[in-house]
Amino acid sequence: MNKYYLDANYVVSFLINRNDKQHQETKNIFNKAALKELSLILLTEIVIEVEYTLRNRYHISKSHIVSDLTNLISFDYIKVSDRNILIESLKLFKLNNVDLVDCILYSKAKANNANVVSFDKDFKKLKKKSPIS
Repeated sequence: MNKYYLDANYVVSFLINRNDKQHQETKNIFNKAALKELSLILLTEIVIEVEYTLRNRYHISKSHIVSDLTNLISFDYIKVSDRNILIESLKLFKLNNVDLVDCILYSKAKANNANVVSFDKDFKKLKKKSPIS
C-alpha cells in the first residue's frame, strides 16, 4: 500500500475550499484512504502549521479550527502520531489563550509524568485550566 505524509497546505485545502481543483483532489485522496486504498500519515508539526495558517492567513475562528482539527485527527484512516495527546492539546487550546504548541508540550509532558521548564507564564494558565492536571 502506498503511504503519503500530509503537508500543511494539503490539509488546509482539504479543510477549506481555497481552490476547487485542489479541494477536489484532497477529497479524493482522503476517500481513498477511508477505503484503505492508500495510507495517510499526519505529523504533529503539520497540525501546528495548519492551525497557524488557518488562524493567521484565513482568519478562521479558534473554535472552528479546534473542531476541524479534532475531527481530522479522529479519522481512523489517518495515522496520527500522538493522536490522544493532540486531542487533549486541542481541548486545552480551546479553553486557554495559549499557543497550540504550548498546549502540545504541556500535554506531552503530562502524559509522560513530567513537567515543563519554561519562563513562559502560559504553562501556569494551562495547569489551572487543564482537564488532564
